[in-house]
Amino acid sequence: MLIEWLPLIILGFGLGLLHALDADHVMAISALANQSPSIKKTLFFSLHWALGHGGILLASGFLLFGLGLAIPDNLQYWAEIMVGALLIVLGVSFFWRFRKLKINLVTHKHDDIVHTHLVDESHTHTANNNEHSTDNKSEEIIKVHQPIMIGVLHGLAGSAPALALIPAVTSGQLSVAITYLMVFSLGVILSMLAFGLGFSWIQQYLNKYYQRIFTLCRHIIALTAIIVGAFLIAKTI
Repeated sequence: MLIEWLPLIILGFGLGLLHALDADHVMAISALANQSPSIKKTLFFSLHWALGHGGILLASGFLLFGLGLAIPDNLQYWAEIMVGALLIVLGVSFFWRFRKLKINLVTHKHDDIVHTHLVDESHTHTANNNEHSTDNKSEEIIKVHQPIMIGVLHGLAGSAPALALIPAVTSGQLSVAITYLMVFSLGVILSMLAFGLGFSWIQQYLNKYYQRIFTLCRHIIALTAIIVGAFLIAKTI
């Protein structure tokens, strides 16, 4: 039985690897990681986005092939629009936060070594730290749920193409369909984690050695998120 369905499993895994790297998926993780660059947070965003994406895809597959209930077209339509809107919000919020934090590049020279690094002037006074502690906790809670929510929206918006192939290759067997979706989702998770690791490593490298390029890249990512989000909305409407 396993040998019989092995090509299908390999197909699902391969398609999952490719599906994760769709432009809007990659842009979502890049925009999320751009808010507070670090390898740990980027991997967290990547994993939770993929879990949200895979969870809604499995739920959709069970409803469709197990109960015969399809996701309404209107729901997919609005999910696509909300993905675009969230990308725009992430891009705009980066510019807002960057301006609000008053971050500047400062250069220091120690003997023959020149250091250039970012300084957040808005947090130079300890009195301000207590004022922002509550706001920071609220932001952290939002950040925990953001990647899952965006992954769910991506799963809803792109569920139709992912589910369309299943009836032709599973012979109407629910167990095989769910297995296919699980393997597909596993491919998405591994692919997105690999992307997140590579993306965050590059950010950390630029942050350590090329601060000006790092800052420029963060602005470019935010601007690209806005453009991609606007394109998704225009394409959907």
